[in-house]
Amino acid sequence: MEQDLTQNLMQLEKLIMQERCFACTMKIAGLQQIQQEKKQLIDEIRALDGQCSVEQKQVAGRLRDENRRNAQLLYTCLNYLRQAMHNCTRQLTPTSYGCFGNSLQSTPSGLLLTGRI
Repeated sequence: MEQDLTQNLMQLEKLIMQERCFACTMKIAGLQQIQQEKKQLIDEIRALDGQCSVEQKQVAGRLRDENRRNAQLLYTCLNYLRQAMHNCTRQLTPTSYGCFGNSLQSTPSGLLLTGRI
């Protein structure tokens, strides 16, 4: 049982490193596949009922930290993309108002759409 836990932790470490690579390159299909594999592996680890060694606890703590780091990396990448999309669709002209004070709908004219980037 102890050997199974050690092997599962080593496999989880490999998956976390692969997940980081997919997050850096924004390969969504790869991220989804890794997420499923991690979920299955974590379920297997939870099914192993028993005591673990101090070394295994340290490895598990390190993996928890690496997993949080991956989550922060993915959040940062997605936030960067969100800001980039906002800049692409940002309008060049201010909002126009009609004679009754209502805003007029203008055609999309973001920096990317007009070719000014």
